[in-house]
Amino acid sequence: MYSNGNAVSGPLDSLIDLLMPAKCDEFDKDYVFSFLLSSRLFVRPHELLGRLLSSVPDHEPLDRLVGLLGMWTKTFPYDFRDEKIMCHVKHIVARCANTELGDRVSDLLCALLNRLTDLEHHEEELRACQSNTDDTDMKWTSASQLAQLLCRIERKLAKHVGPEEFLQCNRNVLNKQDGTSNSTQNGTPGNQDPKKTCNLETYLDWSARLRLLAANEILQCDGITERSRIVEMWSGVAQYCLLVGNYNSATAILESLDATPVARLTGTWSKLSSTSQQLDCMQKHAEGCGDLWHKQTESSAEGGTFGNKIKHPKQKSSTHISTKVKSSDWVVIPVFADIVRLALIAREDCLTKFPNGHLNVAAFDRLAAVVGAFTRHMSEVSAPLPAVGEFESLWRHMQRCNLLNESDLLLASFDCEPPTASEKLNYNIV
Repeated sequence: MYSNGNAVSGPLDSLIDLLMPAKCDEFDKDYVFSFLLSSRLFVRPHELLGRLLSSVPDHEPLDRLVGLLGMWTKTFPYDFRDEKIMCHVKHIVARCANTELGDRVSDLLCALLNRLTDLEHHEEELRACQSNTDDTDMKWTSASQLAQLLCRIERKLAKHVGPEEFLQCNRNVLNKQDGTSNSTQNGTPGNQDPKKTCNLETYLDWSARLRLLAANEILQCDGITERSRIVEMWSGVAQYCLLVGNYNSATAILESLDATPVARLTGTWSKLSSTSQQLDCMQKHAEGCGDLWHKQTESSAEGGTFGNKIKHPKQKSSTHISTKVKSSDWVVIPVFADIVRLALIAREDCLTKFPNGHLNVAAFDRLAAVVGAFTRHMSEVSAPLPAVGEFESLWRHMQRCNLLNESDLLLASFDCEPPTASEKLNYNIV
């Protein structure tokens, strides 16, 4: 079924046929990305490549399949960590040997190897940070320097998230963001192989730990003066993150400052030059830019283009937020949990077939708009990546330091400033 020349539904076999057009220069790149992303809910990637390979008779050239493979390895390189799909790739290499396609296949495999090697180095860094037992305390030099490091780490984590990971993640992956237990009973949806990467979960865990870290740093201070200084520092970090477009770090920090254990410290807040009104303004600014991202991905889905760069949101005028920031410092990192929520909603629509058994390609396109906008944008962000040493130091500190959970943070808060009469009633404190 078509609408305005675009496929909106169809049986799986017919949709697979659309992947390889009659001529190599007629590939619909939007359709290829959309279908390769969501079709894994119904057919495993190695099965799909095997069907495509067997559909081309031995005596015919594989130019169309090689063209598709080039797009596949570029947009979904992590699929090729699977031995089963690489068996089909070896057959393609053998059939293209001693033909004019040989060099093309060699080039795309070199590019694929570079992408997978980059991922392996990233995973090795994470493992090294987690296994290191050095619990040296971090010394925060200044709010702006910490914010700049957060921006670089955010970009490093975000750029490694593969688009297929939004399809493969557990339905309860966001529970930790909401402070609830993370169950793994539901598994991955649809007809999928076990997940081979964990970049999405790592990034969500980073965001959750950043939120806890800010509260822990504040509540472990001795005395109101030192505590108010640390609150001021984290408020400054959030402000700088907002100014350059790092809404993920800014939101995590602002949620921490707005949470009950920190927000109730009236004595501490009374010593600050920052005010609760300033934090409210910053929070609304972050939420407004999240709405803007949502609208832009919706526009991409309606227009059928998923590779457009996300425009920099306009800074809202405010007496509380300075707008003195160089345009070259912009990174524009959306709140990652919001992207995951949008993707999970769209994923449910993809799983639902029409009464005649057709797959919902229009739903595939909506999911591709959300996922494609995020992954392609983050791969193009020009902010520098962190040096291995500074990344390792902060990451190790966040992974290894003893962070109190939400309920323990409240108890620590009462140690800082005794509960009021109404709080004793609300929390059943004797």
